[in-house]
Amino acid sequence: MGRMDSPAGRRRVLADKLSRSGLKFAIVSNPKHIFYLTGISSNLNPYYVLGKGQRSIAFLAVGDEGQSSLLLGGSEFWSPWAREDVSGPRPDPASMNGVGLSLYSDYGLDTTMVPYGAEIAPEVKFWLRRLARAEGWLSARRVGVEDWHLPGVHREVIQRTVNRGRLVGISQTIMDMRKTKGRDELENLRAAAKALDYAYGFAKAVAEEGRTELDMFRAMNDAAFARFGVFGMIGGDVVSGKRNLEVGGMATRRKFRRGETVIIDMQTTHNNYWSDTARTFVIGRPTRGQQKALETVIEAKDMAARMLKPGTPTADIANEVNSFLKKRGYSEMPHHIGHTVGLDDQERPWLIRGSTDVVRENQAYVIEPGVYEKGTGGVRVEDCYFVTRGGREKVSTFPLGF
Repeated sequence: MGRMDSPAGRRRVLADKLSRSGLKFAIVSNPKHIFYLTGISSNLNPYYVLGKGQRSIAFLAVGDEGQSSLLLGGSEFWSPWAREDVSGPRPDPASMNGVGLSLYSDYGLDTTMVPYGAEIAPEVKFWLRRLARAEGWLSARRVGVEDWHLPGVHREVIQRTVNRGRLVGISQTIMDMRKTKGRDELENLRAAAKALDYAYGFAKAVAEEGRTELDMFRAMNDAAFARFGVFGMIGGDVVSGKRNLEVGGMATRRKFRRGETVIIDMQTTHNNYWSDTARTFVIGRPTRGQQKALETVIEAKDMAARMLKPGTPTADIANEVNSFLKKRGYSEMPHHIGHTVGLDDQERPWLIRGSTDVVRENQAYVIEPGVYEKGTGGVRVEDCYFVTRGGREKVSTFPLGF
């Protein structure tokens, strides 16, 4: 197993980077990055994030020798309302996935229902001082923090704990790590892609005159909920007729009309990892112009996929696709050619002309060429690929035809 193939391996990689940068330890505060480095899903539950907002605040400390400790709200770990004799034994918080775990009360009838930044500052101070004393970090001269994420009130707590230390940003370091995927991440991405493949079959069955964009969106989500559970949510673009000349948009009550195209460009997650694919359907029989547009974007997608080899500049892929489309008589694309996917739906490297990245092994790309013409309507397809040492593997499998 490679070093990036598990949360523990990624923590070791980060620890090595801290050591080489002269950082004694770092505090990770972005919930996605805490998950990335521990496998513990802090504040990523869709029920809370979409319906109730942030419920607790977590921090992960990683030392330059690989030590790690997580401060986490107790309600992230077990129900604050259930008695042990009802819900069963509570999990042992002493350690989880090789990470030391400290819990604080983030729900209490005598304290608070939802802790905000300043309210847990004392908890952060107590946890960090105790940890720093135990690990010998109090005299650290350089300490890493997620400069793109850390609130000022918590930055101040960290600074006071290491009052002679300088706080150094590590957000870019973690984002650079995320550009290539571990084996566990690729398997999550593969499962997310398969979920979209499954849902698209139900979307195509609704591609009929008189049905609506919302009917199609509902059909996909009904199927996903039944198959994958309450968090099997699928979102993205469902645009038909003149609307798809604007590239994307949320589903509306607009009814499908014979002869027009419908673009669906959907995203979903599996274990917090995103997939993103697109298909185009025609209501009724496609015209010659629509068929030509579909064949062109499929050819453009396949050409771009063949360029997904380690070392290829990502800007070259974008430029080649646009050049190909113009040679076929279409306009240059108004949007990106593609991007990578992972903990976010759209991650670096981007497939755009201004990109300075190159393709690397174990990256997960989506490629989404499209043409948007008044005579034919919008036509776009999008597939997901994993970059391998010798080329690429196509992950999404739903048929590309109208």
